[in-house]
Amino acid sequence: MRVKALQVIFACFFALTGVWLYYLQIIKGPFYSDLSYKNSIRLLDINAARGNIYDRRGKIIAGNTLSFGVYIVPQEAEDIDGTLEKLSKIVGVSKSVLERNYKRNRTAPFAPCELTRGVPKKTAIAIEESRFKMPGVLVKEILARKYYYGPAFSHVVGYTGEIDALELELLKPYGYNIKDQIGKDGVERFCDRTLRGRDGGMQIQVDNRGRQVKVMSYRRPKGGNGINLTIDAGLQKEVYNLFNDRPGAAIFMNPENGEILSLVSSPSYDPNSVLLSAIKDKASPLLNRAIMGVYPPGSIFKIITGITGLETNSIRPDTGFVCSGKLDVGKDEFNCWNKDGHGYVDLTKAIAWSCNVYFYHTGLLAGADKLGEFAGIFGLGKKTGVELFGESRGFVPAKEWKKSEKKEIWYPGDTANFSIGQGYLLVTPLQLVRMIGCIANGGALVQPHILKRPKGGEAIDFKKYISKVSKEHIDAIRQGMRQSVADIDGTGNNAATKTVSISAKTGTVQVGPGIAPHGWFAGFAPSDKPEVCFVVFMENVGSGGDAPAEIARLALEYWFRK
Repeated sequence: MRVKALQVIFACFFALTGVWLYYLQIIKGPFYSDLSYKNSIRLLDINAARGNIYDRRGKIIAGNTLSFGVYIVPQEAEDIDGTLEKLSKIVGVSKSVLERNYKRNRTAPFAPCELTRGVPKKTAIAIEESRFKMPGVLVKEILARKYYYGPAFSHVVGYTGEIDALELELLKPYGYNIKDQIGKDGVERFCDRTLRGRDGGMQIQVDNRGRQVKVMSYRRPKGGNGINLTIDAGLQKEVYNLFNDRPGAAIFMNPENGEILSLVSSPSYDPNSVLLSAIKDKASPLLNRAIMGVYPPGSIFKIITGITGLETNSIRPDTGFVCSGKLDVGKDEFNCWNKDGHGYVDLTKAIAWSCNVYFYHTGLLAGADKLGEFAGIFGLGKKTGVELFGESRGFVPAKEWKKSEKKEIWYPGDTANFSIGQGYLLVTPLQLVRMIGCIANGGALVQPHILKRPKGGEAIDFKKYISKVSKEHIDAIRQGMRQSVADIDGTGNNAATKTVSISAKTGTVQVGPGIAPHGWFAGFAPSDKPEVCFVVFMENVGSGGDAPAEIARLALEYWFRK
């Protein structure tokens, strides 16, 4: 009986074993075969080289350098904790940082998870030599972005970084994926789809220790396209160095076609470094003051007041007013910066000496509505459309705005302030350089741009002529700007140089009691046939005829000697 019982038990055991083997091999065989196949296959991305960025003469501004990244495949790692401990000693990164990166970047057991990047070649070789002790660890070549001029170009070129959740949601339809490096600011962001190229990849078979057996498929990456800027690298570096980290901005532009030769915002940041310190810096180095900063234009606006007076027949070029150092407007007294007064002045002298009283008279005669109208005609209060993100609109006040927003009527004193660029009026340095360009080229409002048109590309008309402004009136303004620099008593005389004739207007903006005023210096050169228009703005520097004029002079001397 015992033998029969044992026979039945063994028969049942073998029957169940047979059924189980049949289930595994016949019914579930394809599933496990496919799973085994997938476990032996690894997908490796090959990043495409990002396109280079060049200046107007073909000098490389941004390119790529070879770096190394360390990754781990979770399902192949025998001891994650021990492996991270060993890697920490080799790469010189704390274990806690590697653990944090592992938790943050882990997506799937079979997907390589990035632990750190920017590893030197010597360290990468050391990791490869120790891989048999650290199963699942990979070293991959990475193309890292390199900015050859550092902070001098940061506000123009921008920087790259890993795509975030919001960006991924918006850009996924265009082929962007998680972990992609994308442009975060400047031209890198504006031209990201041109620069980024198309990634490739490899499908490789590995053995049970994660070692490569063979390449099963390969897709070659396609590098991104390069772009050329209108910026001149030499001038850009020169202007940046002249600021010496003092807060402000400067723009030099071709007044005929709107090509920006230099665009500097100071202080700046190094796009090759970690930006955490720049984010925390109270000096706001990430702020592009050239296009984002909005400030009262001060006496630079007297150019618009003069044009408005001429075009409305409120004054003629030879119209004169007596400046005694102040002017009573209603119950208020409005001062000239020269408390002793300028005496009898016409338009040319008023611009050259920046006489407030002359422009109080002119603005009051023309009226606030007309001042606002001509400010808009010259592009103030409007975005220029330059190929950079974050441009501010500025603000041109009006009577209706004050009534609706401030719940106050517009007083004659508001018009007096408006006439000399104070009060509610706000502009960007880029708007002002476009306005100056219009004076320099005889009446065309150009489109400022930093991307150079490719050879053979479609021609673009960057000019929009202003029919309301006569050349005769523009010439009258230009004469005053020339005397501002050429006249020994002109407010812009500090910019005088034998290298090139300069025409300009100074501006000094009162900020508050006990605070040094902002300074503007804007103009063009040469005076007779302008090739360059410019604006230099400095925060809390004092008079625009001092440091801003000096920067403009030195930059123009560099440009025209070159």
